[in-house]
Amino acid sequence: MGEIVDMLDKIKRYFYFTPLEIRSLITAILVIAFVFSFREWGYGSEFNIKIGMLNFFNAVLIVALSLLVHISIQRIWSLGVGYRLEWKMWTFGLLFSLIMAFLTNGAAWWLILPGGFIVHHMAGHRLGFFRYGINYWAIGLIAVTGTFATVFLITIFKAISGFVFNSLIEKLIMFNIAYAICSVIPIPPLDGSKTFYGSRMLYAFSTPAIISAAILLKSSLGVGIIIALSILIAIALLAMYYIFFEYRAWRE
Repeated sequence: MGEIVDMLDKIKRYFYFTPLEIRSLITAILVIAFVFSFREWGYGSEFNIKIGMLNFFNAVLIVALSLLVHISIQRIWSLGVGYRLEWKMWTFGLLFSLIMAFLTNGAAWWLILPGGFIVHHMAGHRLGFFRYGINYWAIGLIAVTGTFATVFLITIFKAISGFVFNSLIEKLIMFNIAYAICSVIPIPPLDGSKTFYGSRMLYAFSTPAIISAAILLKSSLGVGIIIALSILIAIALLAMYYIFFEYRAWRE
C-alpha cells in the first residue's frame, strides 16, 4: 500500500511536461505528421489543399497519440525506479526524415526518428533499486517499456479493427509498426541505444519480440497467437545470442 501511495505521489509531483518538452513535442508531431501524410495531399499527382489538410490533421492525431503513449509509459516507469524523465527532440533525425520524404516523394514515411530521453535523480525520493550513480540497466528498461507500450497500442487497435473497419485505425496501426521498429535501432538518442548499452541480453530478447510482434500484427493471425509466436522467436534468438556470444566470451 505504501509503495502505491508513493508512486501516486511521484506521478502527481513529477509527471509533467516542461515548456521546452511541450514545444519540442509539438515540433516533432508536426514534422512527423507532415512526413506521414506527404503522399496524401490530393488525388494522385493532383494537389488539393483541402484533402491535404484533412489528411495532415488525421496524421497529427495519430502521431500525437502514439508519441504520448510511448513517452508517458516511459515516464511512469522511470518514476517507479527513482528517476524523472525528460524528453529531448532529435533535430537531426527529424530533418533527415523530412529530407528523405521530399527525395522519395513520401515513400520513406517510415523513418520515424523523433528523439529520446535523459533521466534525472529525484532528490526527495530514494525508493528504487539504485542508490548512487546512474543505473544503465534501469535506463535500458525504461527505454524498452516505451516500445512495448507502442506494440500494446497496436494490439488494442488491431483488436478493434476486427470489429470496426476504419482507414484511420489502419493508418495508426501501420504508423506504430514503423515507430516500434525504428525505436529499437541502437543509434543514440533512440530508445534502442539505451537498451543496448544498458543490457545486451535485454536488447537481444526485446528487439526480436518487438519487431516480430509489430510485423505479425499486420497479418490476419489472432492477437494471442501473435504474442505467443513473438515470445518464442525472442527466446530462440536470445538463446542463440547467448550461446554464440555471451557464453563463448565467458569460456574464453
